[in-house]
Amino acid sequence: MRANERDGIESRLKQLVDRLKAAAGNNLHSVVLYGSAAAANFHENFSDVNVLCLLHEVSAATMLALSDVVQWWKKESQSIPLFLSVEELNQAADVFAIELLDMRTHHRVIYGQDLIAELNIPLRLHRVQVEHELRTKLIRLRQHFVDKADLLKLMMDSISSFMTLFRHSLIAMGEKPDGVPRAMLQQLQRKLSVDIRPFVELLNAREGKVKPDALDAKTIFAGYLRTIEQVVAAVDRL
Repeated sequence: MRANERDGIESRLKQLVDRLKAAAGNNLHSVVLYGSAAAANFHENFSDVNVLCLLHEVSAATMLALSDVVQWWKKESQSIPLFLSVEELNQAADVFAIELLDMRTHHRVIYGQDLIAELNIPLRLHRVQVEHELRTKLIRLRQHFVDKADLLKLMMDSISSFMTLFRHSLIAMGEKPDGVPRAMLQQLQRKLSVDIRPFVELLNAREGKVKPDALDAKTIFAGYLRTIEQVVAAVDRL
């Protein structure tokens, strides 16, 4: 991320915290930045600035009090923050294993106390969640394809989600995924003998190493779809 991008994000995050504190008062426990914006692989065209707000209680009245802040944040072209109570964070850790494992790996507390770093995340439902998410996103991918969506945009918009799920597929298989995207894909290739070239080509395009117009979208999509299907089948066999 370039320095001016980082400065702009930091300025907006400070404003967000100030507005949340004003709206929620003592009910605001902490505000956490997570995902790529808290890591080194943030991309301004493809990455969201993801924020978790932890509250002591989350009632309809609480949400109403925060609605103006959310509307302002949306006008800043940002995703709506997640709102959870501290109690919910602990209760839901088993069913949000994917999200919370990633959050624990890449997060930064921008206000309040860090409850994420030492959060206990049970993995008994992790494999089921990984398969469910993979199958759901695969079905949606097919729907968009038959609806004659822009194939390149479809893949560029979805690759981050599938990379996350591939990483968690490796975790479900007992592996420790490499934190570098291409190295993680190579791990997956060694484990399952899948073709990772469609994903590498898309990453190259996303990073500006090749021009998107130079890619054969139809050919890449066929391989993209096939690799996802093979990973789904492998996770199912677990």
